[in-house]
Amino acid sequence: MFVRLFASFCFAIALSSTALAQFGKPQPTPKSADEYLAERAMRDAARLTYGVEGREVIKDSDGIDLARAEQRMEQALEVYDRLCSDRTLPQDQWARNCFARGEMHRRGSGTEQDYAEAKASYDAACLDGRHTGACMQQAYISQKGSAGEIDLDHARVLYDRACSLRDAGGCAGLGNMMYMGLGGTRDRPTAVRLLQDSCADEYAWACTRLVEYGLPTRLDRY
Repeated sequence: MFVRLFASFCFAIALSSTALAQFGKPQPTPKSADEYLAERAMRDAARLTYGVEGREVIKDSDGIDLARAEQRMEQALEVYDRLCSDRTLPQDQWARNCFARGEMHRRGSGTEQDYAEAKASYDAACLDGRHTGACMQQAYISQKGSAGEIDLDHARVLYDRACSLRDAGGCAGLGNMMYMGLGGTRDRPTAVRLLQDSCADEYAWACTRLVEYGLPTRLDRY
């Protein structure tokens, strides 16, 4: 069985579950023992396939312990499946596990690549769980058609959700779609404001879009 394995996956999961401490905002729920187990399993899988990280498909003939790596990824996926489904957990906890589950299905790590399963996990994490990373990942997939189909309406909904959660990238994506009239009505005054606010928040892509549209970047929103 061929397995798509990306060593950077472990780092993406770690980053997605870490938030900057800010005054007045709740801190993320500490990771459980199961979550640490899943992360360790993914690190083990990466170690077992060291040297072939850039490969699209990894095979036994590459001289790595594919069976053991696959087993460790399956262990991680079982944890993410279970914790994503457990709505008795704090919202941020089950949502980050849904995001992790989506990442594994999108990449085909420990399972067959399945964009439909990935979308279900990302959507749950974004729309119900307020996980901006999931919003952005699925919005990009829906906009670019990485799953084989383009769904601009859905991409716009997810960018809107991310923007409402104060994600600069989400506001930039929403602003760009609104400026172009993609996935909904065109509203250039609002689009410009969103892009300028994102640029002011140092989201470089938003600044680039403004320059390309011949609009002022307004790096300081005050």
